[in-house]
Amino acid sequence: DSGEDRNSPCDLTFEDIMPAVKTLIRAVRILKFLVAKRKFKETLRPYDVKDVIEQYSAGHLDMLGRIKSLQTRVDQIVGRDRALPADKKVREKGEKPPLEAELVDELSMMGRVVKVERQVQSIEHKLDLLLGLYSQCLRKGSTNSFSLAAVRAPPGEPDITSDYHSPVEHEDISASAQTLNISRSASANMD
Repeated sequence: DSGEDRNSPCDLTFEDIMPAVKTLIRAVRILKFLVAKRKFKETLRPYDVKDVIEQYSAGHLDMLGRIKSLQTRVDQIVGRDRALPADKKVREKGEKPPLEAELVDELSMMGRVVKVERQVQSIEHKLDLLLGLYSQCLRKGSTNSFSLAAVRAPPGEPDITSDYHSPVEHEDISASAQTLNISRSASANMD
């Protein structure tokens, strides 16, 4: 049997295969070397100057755009006068009208903070007035005789810090206050 197996064409010994395998391994390694050599030569090839300049200028423009946006945000927070475009400032060459100054203040973070502080001061003033009226009513001892007709807004300009504007005029308030006073006194008499 062993003699017959040796004579068959499919049976190869290790010694017969070894030179073919070695040659195949050498060929694969030579191909890998040639591919690596080609890639290495491509990396040594000089850069195209146009591509380098284009990439540099694109990166530079991107960086300038980011710096400008950051500067704008800082100016808005600090409230500098750079909120208006430079050419508009040159055309004006004078003091800004109050309306434009308010627009600049509304754009800046500092302007917003000042506006909120004014509103808080206005609310504090109104609260002080209401507390004063309440203490006067307590001193008089009669809560039923309190009417809004006795309350008059202090003379002067209307409150410009408040965003709320009442649709009812002061005369309408005094008329409704008298009605409120009458209805309170009527309900007190019914008791």
